[in-house]
Amino acid sequence: MAYYSLDDQENAIFQIQRILRDLEYFSSGASSIPLNGIYDSETRDGVRRFQEAYGLNPTGVVDKETWDLLSSVDAARRDASALARSVYILPKNEKYTLYPGTKDDIIYVIQFMLNSIKSEHDDFGNIPFNGVYDEETARAVSALQRKFLLDDNAIIDAKTFNALADEYERMSSLDY
Repeated sequence: MAYYSLDDQENAIFQIQRILRDLEYFSSGASSIPLNGIYDSETRDGVRRFQEAYGLNPTGVVDKETWDLLSSVDAARRDASALARSVYILPKNEKYTLYPGTKDDIIYVIQFMLNSIKSEHDDFGNIPFNGVYDEETARAVSALQRKFLLDDNAIIDAKTFNALADEYERMSSLDY
């Protein structure tokens, strides 16, 4: 692939990661592919797994043949899927963080997910839907971080958000 700028390269890698992550998630329910725009070892291994699964030479490099097949498999999966696509709501910047006191629309989403999973988390307390990263929301985030053995600092970074999103998806998929 030819790139015109570093942003073009990063966006192309991000697209590859998104497709690989979606394909792995829909086939196995899990994925080790990060969404960071960096062609790291996890991305290279994901490309190799894709190439092996579709009969290509498993080089771990996205050449034209791999890209064309990756794109067509992704398009076919999206066309065949009746489920809504997931949306990654945090910015791609892996250092993006949300601190207590933040007022932002994304806080509504976080509060919604926390409230949706609190039936299995007695230590969450009451979490208001107010779009403010308030004390109640911070307590629930800290409790979640402790449960998933993350740094208990009430700061929402990509790891904390991913743990919350994974727990929300797990609980949303349970049949009650």
